[in-house]
Amino acid sequence: MTDTPIISIRNVTKRFGSFVALEDISIDIRPGEIFALLGPSGCGKSTLLRIIAGFETPTEGDILIDGQDVTDVPPNKRPVNMVFQSYAVFPHMTVEQNVAYGLKMDRLPSSEIAPKVAEALAQVHLDKFATRMPDQLSGGQRQRVALARALVKRPRVLLLDEPLSALDAKLRDAMRLELVKLQETVGVSFVMVTHDQSEALAMADRVAVLSNGRLRQLADPMTLYQKPADAFVADFIGRVNLFDVTARNGAHVTAASIGQVPVDATALPAGEDLVVAVRPEFITLSPGAPADGSGKLKGALGDVAYQGDNSVVEVTLADGRSVQVLVTSGETAGLLGLGLGAPVSLAIDMGQVSVLRRSDL
Repeated sequence: MTDTPIISIRNVTKRFGSFVALEDISIDIRPGEIFALLGPSGCGKSTLLRIIAGFETPTEGDILIDGQDVTDVPPNKRPVNMVFQSYAVFPHMTVEQNVAYGLKMDRLPSSEIAPKVAEALAQVHLDKFATRMPDQLSGGQRQRVALARALVKRPRVLLLDEPLSALDAKLRDAMRLELVKLQETVGVSFVMVTHDQSEALAMADRVAVLSNGRLRQLADPMTLYQKPADAFVADFIGRVNLFDVTARNGAHVTAASIGQVPVDATALPAGEDLVVAVRPEFITLSPGAPADGSGKLKGALGDVAYQGDNSVVEVTLADGRSVQVLVTSGETAGLLGLGLGAPVSLAIDMGQVSVLRRSDL
């Protein structure tokens, strides 16, 4: 993988009337990577994907693919292909005919089409299903037909719009692995839109988090989770407990519910509202009242949401605030035996606490 971008999104803004869907977005996407556009509904991620594909034109800014300005180039002239959320598989055509359709529209001779289709079907493990109709396939197989139809034209970039949203949970997990393996095999850059944080973290080499048309953070999955740029990113990527910062004092901030938190004062943004962020897995829960000490809190046991290998436990602190804690499945039975409202203590790992800009959550 090189650092020379396959796609450059340069200062792209998109307006629909007075509504600003995207505001001054600049992103470089590298060759051979899986790149995710992540964010809540209405954040602008699908609009940005459609601009890359050529189905929308930016109000301002430019799109470069492989160094060429394609801002005003129509979709069928760009070296990209798009797999839609609905797959858009032709129901009256066999698998083989579906995959061959784009090549026939390009007027390739049959002698060239047949081996290309066979290769594409083999890549997605559908070579034994060539003569089947779409209604004879599972959802995951239909998705692979759509992928093969896109890949057969040898695009430089494959665009995926919510590629796994129509699948059940178990099939979705399996298809994540299939897509990653497929990308490694064909070497095409994948740009995918998703609102599913776990999907983006599990599949992507890098993730761009969008909110209200703005780019909030661009980083690899581990950096997004461990070092979020602000409270919005921390809250959107996984679970997090946020505590208002009520005062600053040199090397400490004072946070509601938890008191003083040590910080690097030089790293704090001046003049902005701050929050203390703690992931649930960095809080230890114990029955009974807490011992004195930094990061030690008392509370009452709330709901326990069993999730198999772990459980998410709600604890109500003395000031009425609710906190989420992650515990193992082995600890869950003991907590359920305590009963709702039982006194418990929390110990926060102060080395895993982050102080972040509040942002507009």
